[in-house]
Amino acid sequence: MKKVLPVFLLVATLISSCNNNPSSTDRKYIEWLGDNDVANAMVGKGMFHFLNIEYEKAYTFFSGAIEVDSSLFASHVVLAWLTPDGETDEMHKSMARELVKGKNETSNLMVSLLDIDLPAGEERIAKRHEIWSKMHEIEPDGRFIHYFYAATKPTLQERIDELKVLLEKNKNSGSFYAHILNRLGYMHYGTGEKAAAKSYFERYLEAYPEGYNPPDSMAEFFFNEKQYEKALEYYNDSLDKFRFSISAINKVKEINELLGN
Repeated sequence: MKKVLPVFLLVATLISSCNNNPSSTDRKYIEWLGDNDVANAMVGKGMFHFLNIEYEKAYTFFSGAIEVDSSLFASHVVLAWLTPDGETDEMHKSMARELVKGKNETSNLMVSLLDIDLPAGEERIAKRHEIWSKMHEIEPDGRFIHYFYAATKPTLQERIDELKVLLEKNKNSGSFYAHILNRLGYMHYGTGEKAAAKSYFERYLEAYPEGYNPPDSMAEFFFNEKQYEKALEYYNDSLDKFRFSISAINKVKEINELLGN
């Protein structure tokens, strides 16, 4: 039987992983949490799934957190990222900007990411990196901050190198690191280092065996390599773990059409 951490132990572990020591009063981490333990636990779970690109579950937990405690600005930030452009997206942005007032500088910088109105691409990444760099300078021990600081560095090789630094830091401190393996897998594939990419995806599967994104990532690797039968196997594994995965549902349909199933 799979062992499951009690939800409050999980959120404590997760926030500690992102912030190193969130209870320390002399640090300047993002002020994720409020006074409601249930809402805080939902934020922790949402953050975990968000970092692991399990957006369907992340959306559910962050939405639930707001239902319990509507003052959690960080939930509105993430929901703005996850919500398609429109009235709901603007509502979350507006709430985040209002609720972050009175919070520390890193928290306000995080919300300022919502002001970047650029299409996807390197220019937007560069603008975001400016903000993450300021946050990282203010609070170098923030693991969530460090992750996005690394992932938005100017070149792909710089991103890889910095993520490896964070990977070792998290491993040595006992913090969760599976999401870093996933990002490194995609980045190595982007540099043409396919064997290294596959190795990282395999390690991701080992580090987070219960997740539905690890088999999705491995499936995408095989799909890009045109090994469709193998890709289908992993996409079906992803759906076995979470049957509402939009990525896996769409890809299974696409592969079956390609194979004439």
